Amino acid sequence: MDNQSTKAKHGIGVALGLVFLSGFAALIYQVLWMKQMGLLFGNTSHAASATLASFFAGLATGSWVLGKRVSTSKNPMRTYAWLEVAIAITALLYFVILALYHAVYPAIYQSVESAGLMLLIKFGLSLLLIFPPAFCMGGTIPVIGQYMIREPKAFGNTSALMYGVNTLGAATGAALAGFYLPLWLGFNATCALAILVSVGIAAIAFRLSRGADATPFQDGEKDGTSNEIDEVQMTRQERRKLERDAKRGKISKQKNPPTVSESVITAGRSVILFLCFLSGFGVLALEVLWTRLFSQVLENSVYTFATILVIVLVCLALGAMISSQLAKWSAPPFLVLTVLILAGAGAVAITPTVFMSLTDGMKIVVSTGSWFSYILLIFKTATLTIAPSALLLGTIFPYLMKLEEGHLKSPGLSLGKLATVNTIGAIGGALLCGFVLLDWLGIWRSMQLIAVIYLIASLLIPLGWDSKSMGAKAACFVVLLLTLLVLDPGKMPIISIDPLVREEKVIETWEGSDCTVAVTDSEVGLSIKINSHYSLGSTGAYMQEKFQADLPLMIYPETESLFFLGVGTGITAGSALDPRHTNVKSVVACELVPEVITAAKKYMTDVQIGDYPPFDMTTGLFEDPRATILVEDGRHHLMATDEKFDIINSDLFVPFRSGAGSLYTREHFESAKKRLTPDGVFVQWLPLYQLTENEFSIIAKTMIGTFEQVSMWRHNFQPGSEVVALVGHQAGQVLPASDIDSSADKLYAVSGKSYLDLQRLNLPLDPQTIMLFYAGNLTEARSLFDSYPENTDDRPVIEYMAPRTYRSKGEATPWFTGEPFYDMVDKVYALCPPDGDPLLVNRIAANRRLPLAGHAFHRARIEEVKGDAEATIKAWQEFVTEWTDSPRP
Repeated sequence: MDNQSTKAKHGIGVALGLVFLSGFAALIYQVLWMKQMGLLFGNTSHAASATLASFFAGLATGSWVLGKRVSTSKNPMRTYAWLEVAIAITALLYFVILALYHAVYPAIYQSVESAGLMLLIKFGLSLLLIFPPAFCMGGTIPVIGQYMIREPKAFGNTSALMYGVNTLGAATGAALAGFYLPLWLGFNATCALAILVSVGIAAIAFRLSRGADATPFQDGEKDGTSNEIDEVQMTRQERRKLERDAKRGKISKQKNPPTVSESVITAGRSVILFLCFLSGFGVLALEVLWTRLFSQVLENSVYTFATILVIVLVCLALGAMISSQLAKWSAPPFLVLTVLILAGAGAVAITPTVFMSLTDGMKIVVSTGSWFSYILLIFKTATLTIAPSALLLGTIFPYLMKLEEGHLKSPGLSLGKLATVNTIGAIGGALLCGFVLLDWLGIWRSMQLIAVIYLIASLLIPLGWDSKSMGAKAACFVVLLLTLLVLDPGKMPIISIDPLVREEKVIETWEGSDCTVAVTDSEVGLSIKINSHYSLGSTGAYMQEKFQADLPLMIYPETESLFFLGVGTGITAGSALDPRHTNVKSVVACELVPEVITAAKKYMTDVQIGDYPPFDMTTGLFEDPRATILVEDGRHHLMATDEKFDIINSDLFVPFRSGAGSLYTREHFESAKKRLTPDGVFVQWLPLYQLTENEFSIIAKTMIGTFEQVSMWRHNFQPGSEVVALVGHQAGQVLPASDIDSSADKLYAVSGKSYLDLQRLNLPLDPQTIMLFYAGNLTEARSLFDSYPENTDDRPVIEYMAPRTYRSKGEATPWFTGEPFYDMVDKVYALCPPDGDPLLVNRIAANRRLPLAGHAFHRARIEEVKGDAEATIKAWQEFVTEWTDSPRP
């Protein structure tokens, strides 16, 4: 008998190990599927929600169906093994179906005009792709619970422990998938690793299923205790009713508690199911709010969101393990549950105050140290803000297993029902918070509402009239009043103010499902910002933003159709509609965030500057019949549309921001290339003041590997603020010739000027002189980038390396500006001088000297900033010589 008991304990221990590995693999699958479906359907909040809802729907259905079926299984462990095999097989089929989707999805996208219908189709496609493996995953906990739980009184303790171990495995998977595996292995190999884990779990489970320790569940009906609730599980009202009935002779006193009426059982079960739903709803809604909260004060790299996910999962795991120990207590379960909900709701209610204190009034969290020290700072700040709420609320669902003991007929059946209701609540919480509450109430009021819902629920839990129960109810009522009347989050800011910008004030904000958008006014004029600190442009940068459209249109003045990836302020896309660009017939611009378009329409179309009359900085972008504005992921649109363009103009995107790395991948560049007319070009703008040489070189190599020729163009000559455009040309293309004679204008621009006039120089810009900004042929200098990897959807090195690279030394960020960038252009010219550049064969000899004039001008500006007058004069003289095509004193 002792040997059998030892084997049983060993089997339970091994089963817990399988539960851990199952959670580990499940989170890897979820993280990777969400990423890949975002690339297919677009990274909009609606598309992401459709994918998430499909995954959760599979989990809920699997829990319900398989939980019912396993209750009659003679060998639950063997069933569990087959489920893991099914997960591995459906995960493999996922890649086959995904490849088919890529083939047929563009045709679907092109034929459907209704946004609502398109979202419904995306949801249906997500179901077909993700539902099968998610269905199998949903059944794993009920099935293995049927194996592990051998008697009713162990249900509460064992179920909570099982959920804790499973969630801890999920946290481990989220940490590895969020921080390391995609960079080390790539997404496909990481998914293959998860499949191997599932196969390994199945192999161990098959071996365990052959053991002699699989003792069947001892159903209460066999010993006459069915539908009985012991004194610990009964409320005080129920116990008093039974005592009164016994005194009146309605029932006889017995040693064991009598059978509880069906109405009492039904009422108790309703409370359990309601709280199951509320637990899932509240935690997922809060996760949406926590993520939005920290997006206001963090740099929002892929590691930021991984950090928050890991913290939430670890807290939920610890909460489940705490519940496992609480289930052993003899205290009334409903009273314990009331206290847990009260504490969790209180923690949620004070979260805004805690957050504001930790971030010093919602200031951006800054660390001058290494990447590791910055991640530790994020973990510290997020943990102190999130952990109290997540830990306390994380105890509720697992502790409900204790109350379920009184209704238990089969562990798998009960686990399946409770998990289904909890998952349905999670779907509702995520969708309602993301699409309704944030827009309706904002982040602070939404958090307050969730705390109030929890407190009202705590007041509705049936308790007795003893002092402890009454005290708990009174405490719930007091905290509810404090939350409603004293804690007023409505007065708190919803975005942070940049301390580096003087006298910045918020004009208007929009809290949408994607992000928080704000219009601010400061010394740089009106600015449109996303999540506090990511600026999309300003009225003060009007000329710079216009030039992002003007430069490629001066190079290719015959352009008729343009596509702009990113709208922002609308200044750049609108500039293409300027009357100077006489050949432009159509402009299509994609913007991911609808609130950005709202802000640009309202504040960029009637701008007052000084004493000048108000004017439309977007040049009629929102009214011109030639322009089409789409609320869509620009990458997704280029992948799915069949429309072709003469110029595709991709805006500046900060590489270390989550999701931005996908705009620099080979697959995206290939999609853009397919959408070009035979003579079309792709223009990718890069903010060198937000890139290191590493990121620049990776992007350059990726473009060189996609386009037959890649040229580089300067946007400005300001040291420390350099911006460049990488232009992808197709086979056989050369820059078009220009017959404009600009010699007199060039000479006039520098006549009577000296190096002291560098910052005030007014140089003429036209299709001829635009060559001043040409910075070389990168394809002919490809050897400079041989040692760098390409950035791909499978191996997104930009997204995962950029946040690390610029913090790697714990020093000042080595941005690729000034001297380092100038030296790189020097190397490009050495490998491919402008007068031998195959892209410039149509340009006259004098015109091919203009790139050298631009290079000298940049050198002069660098030396001027350094304060070296002698070197500045020398560079100025070189500039004048190349600019005028004749020596100058």
